Amino acid sequence: MPIAHQFRAFTDSTNVLLIAKIATISSMGIFAGTALNYNTVTMPSLRKFASSSSLAVWAEMYQLAKPIQISTIVLSALGGAGLYYKTQNSYYLAGALMMVVIIPYTTTLLYPINNKLLDIRKTGRDDGTVEEMLIRWDAIHFGRTLLGYGAMIVTLYGALKSHTRIV
Repeated sequence: MPIAHQFRAFTDSTNVLLIAKIATISSMGIFAGTALNYNTVTMPSLRKFASSSSLAVWAEMYQLAKPIQISTIVLSALGGAGLYYKTQNSYYLAGALMMVVIIPYTTTLLYPINNKLLDIRKTGRDDGTVEEMLIRWDAIHFGRTLLGYGAMIVTLYGALKSHTRIV
């Protein structure tokens, strides 16, 4: 079979939509799973150590997870919006919007805590609030986890429910 024929078959709009659905739902799952790991494994584990140790580990994990979280939010939102544009399936739009809401949620509620924690880590001046801030961060972060899982479930439902019509 000639390569040009294989490429045309691959880029058939039905195949592209399937790939877009898989990429979008997968990126939502990666975001949600990473977020849930913080809430159920990382943060409870950090509470067992001294605040200086907890802060050091949290800061390192924060820096490592940040690009993953940002890229999965962007891919999820763009994928969901693109799927909505091509299919007019409102579940894709709802999932995309839930992922977009994570951005102002994070910048409004978590960034002030992140900045204080990172500043304490940088300066070494702990005023005794690190443990309290990490507990608060975990509670607020759980909202991101719920939004991520909500977006994934809504989008997956839309993908399973839809009879794809391409616009």
